[in-house]
Amino acid sequence: MTVYVVSLFLPYTIDFEAAAISRGRRRFSRNHPGKVEGRLAESRREQSRDLNLTLTPGATTDHEKIFKPFYAAAEAPAADLPKGPTPSEPRSVSWGASHKFNQPKLKAVTHPDSSILSRPGGDETSVKLGDGAISDSIDSDDDNGSPQVLLSDVDWVVKAAEQGNGGLRNAINAAADAGILPNKTWVGTLGMPTDSLKEHTRSNIDRTLREEYDSLPVFVSDSEFDGHYSHFCRTVLWPAFHYQVQESPRHKEYDDHTWRQYVKVNEAFADTIASNWKPGDSIWVHDYHLLLLPALLRKKLPEAEIGFFMHAAFPSSEVFRCLAIRDALLEGLLGADLVAFQTEEYCHHFLQTCSRLLSLEVTSDGVQFRDRFIHVKNTPIGIDPVSLYETRKTAEVQDWVSKIRDRYEGKHLIVARDRLDAPGGIKQKLLSYELFLKKYPKWRENVVLVQVASSMSELPELEAQISKIAMRINSVYSTLTHQPLVLLKQDISYSQFLALMTVAEIFMVTSLRDGMNLTGHDYLHCQDGKLSPQRYGSLILSEFTGSAHIFSGHELLVNPWDYKQCAEAINRALEMPAEQKQKNWQFLIDKMAPHTAQAWCKSLDQALSDAHQTQLSHEPSFVSPFSMDALKESYKRAHRRLFIVEDDISLSLSPKTPPKRTIAALNGLLKDPNNIVYLTSSKAPEDLESRIEGLSKDVGLIAENGCFLRTAGSERWEELVDASKTKEWRDGIRKVIHYFQERTDGSSIEEGRCSITFWYKDAYDPELAARQASELADQINGSRGSEPIRAVLTKGAVTVEPTEVTKATAAQSILERLSEKPDFILVAGGARGDEPLFRWANALGQKGTVPDVATVTVGSHVTEAKAMLLNEVSVTDILATLQAPPDVNGTS
Repeated sequence: MTVYVVSLFLPYTIDFEAAAISRGRRRFSRNHPGKVEGRLAESRREQSRDLNLTLTPGATTDHEKIFKPFYAAAEAPAADLPKGPTPSEPRSVSWGASHKFNQPKLKAVTHPDSSILSRPGGDETSVKLGDGAISDSIDSDDDNGSPQVLLSDVDWVVKAAEQGNGGLRNAINAAADAGILPNKTWVGTLGMPTDSLKEHTRSNIDRTLREEYDSLPVFVSDSEFDGHYSHFCRTVLWPAFHYQVQESPRHKEYDDHTWRQYVKVNEAFADTIASNWKPGDSIWVHDYHLLLLPALLRKKLPEAEIGFFMHAAFPSSEVFRCLAIRDALLEGLLGADLVAFQTEEYCHHFLQTCSRLLSLEVTSDGVQFRDRFIHVKNTPIGIDPVSLYETRKTAEVQDWVSKIRDRYEGKHLIVARDRLDAPGGIKQKLLSYELFLKKYPKWRENVVLVQVASSMSELPELEAQISKIAMRINSVYSTLTHQPLVLLKQDISYSQFLALMTVAEIFMVTSLRDGMNLTGHDYLHCQDGKLSPQRYGSLILSEFTGSAHIFSGHELLVNPWDYKQCAEAINRALEMPAEQKQKNWQFLIDKMAPHTAQAWCKSLDQALSDAHQTQLSHEPSFVSPFSMDALKESYKRAHRRLFIVEDDISLSLSPKTPPKRTIAALNGLLKDPNNIVYLTSSKAPEDLESRIEGLSKDVGLIAENGCFLRTAGSERWEELVDASKTKEWRDGIRKVIHYFQERTDGSSIEEGRCSITFWYKDAYDPELAARQASELADQINGSRGSEPIRAVLTKGAVTVEPTEVTKATAAQSILERLSEKPDFILVAGGARGDEPLFRWANALGQKGTVPDVATVTVGSHVTEAKAMLLNEVSVTDILATLQAPPDVNGTS
């Protein structure tokens, strides 16, 4: 079995050799015979490095010069790279503009301008960029103004990519090393323009990646990828998923164009996977770049095991509903068997959004969508401490530790690393730091904040604001020998970053919204004292990161918008006694321990497998047709029998099974003293009694989905739910439902003794009624607090009922009261409330508590019943056939 790990970027990319250098010289890799590789012009690379060294605005010393720009392992082929982790957080690199590698020039078509405010006539005709391939070479422009360089289309080498999710790569590699993923295949793009590649070059790259790197490259046009990633993902989805409301209005042409490109890229992934998938293979789709992929794959591969994991945050329904293509994105996700998120909060947001926007029935663990149930799970990702430790031991990291420790000897070092975008929270951190320096003057000359700000997108206004704040801090608080802020508007090497975290007394994360943020996890391990003097550094962490949920209870969780709180947290961390620092560090290490990269992969793999198997067993096409012969055999073997039948399917008003015939069949079963018969219903006790005229008192009754029980042979109803608790929530819920009922013409309210139902199946405006019902269910479930109730949205109704009782709890109560336990149980139903009953009965059979258990449903739908009745057979037919010669027509 192969696990396809699907993300937008492969862990690998291609580096081409300059044609002028490689002409007449082709060299084969020792590690990969048959693959041609080349070397870059070292002088060109050094020139590029020098040009891209950005110093801190307002700097008064040369602190920044010790940190070179980020060029991680640019010289080594992927196969030669040292084993170890990559940065846990995604690199922030613009697609098609790599300074590390020689790659083709972007030949995308320009897109309509994103904003109607930018320029008049936003619908100008698109024009092409680039001239196309030149002879046997590929164009490439140096982004720093260097002369155009021709690239060889035959001399190239596979290298580790700079783009992509480092946390995902580390987790997959750790799981593979541990044997959790023995057969994995990466699926993704090369993260570079490919329009200029000749067909034979593409074929060679594709073959090399498949055969030697267990990777399936997805090739799409430059225009499609640029529209998908640079435009739709980064200007539409990324801001929305991080609670950044679009300020400048976009026009329809831009949205439509970039949306089409987003769809095309997802379709290309689906085609690539479908052409390679084999029965038994598992597909893991990752992150918001591929939200449509699960549904596209489900259409092509109906029986495939498909899981989706969201690495980013998932916003509340109020934010998600602002997206014009919200329904398509949600339905794309619902093609998966399992949709997993970093935190319980994101799970709740997703379920809430499905309920409110698609009017779907949701539970705490999933969504009912058409004929499928999609499981939703909270599975936080973690880091790989083992590979991190191995990297920390390298001479390069230890050398940087010495350099940084010498440079900042006698200083209290605060370190931070964030994307230079709005959600990164750099602006808020610098303002908090400025307030700290103003409020606590004793620290001004011996505290240094090193802020690494890796650029993600073109945000000149934000960058200008951050630069202005940085210049102000350094101009006010710097001295001839001290610079309080070192702002690096570039990324640094991972070795430098690990060294900074090792030396830092405080690591500060002030993200305004982040799916997880694993940098704090890395920092805690760098403070373990194994390779340097023990410091037990302090982690100041934004409460809006996913990691804050893991570290719940940590005393240095902060609201990044509260500058005073953040400033106080810095001061508290600096003043904290060593014993308290150690206690805090151990608390966080213990909290983090269960959430490793390996544990995440194992949990995700098991959850997906369970969800898929459950899905298969519950789908109508996989539920066995009912066998009357097998049931007869079980019936004959049994000595003591229990029948539990739902009233809506047994007391049907159809001509085929009139109530008199059904009542006669139920009464007939009782002619055998070894049979016990119960009728279940969602109706109130008095309503149920009005339907069963002529039914023997020896038939037991379960009313209101388990809230009331009338045992066999009794005329007294028992309450299985505390009536006093019901009264506590009924009045408030009644007012809420009445509010929606008044605004939905044709709807009605039905009150039972322990439940209230809003009926909208006969509403005059079905579309409006469905939206009102979704809003009602969402409002009740979102504000119920500790009340033991739930609002269940089904087709035509919203029912508010207690959570502490079900038909299954009533059935268990019946079983416990029997003096002689049954060795045969038949449960027949078809309503939503019967699913817990099927689950209860099946569990008794699986455990061997009851030797023979039959669970039967009516109608084609997702179910936990083990058998399904065919159209020509009714429950009454079953009951009548099982009877002894007694008369099934109600006459003697």
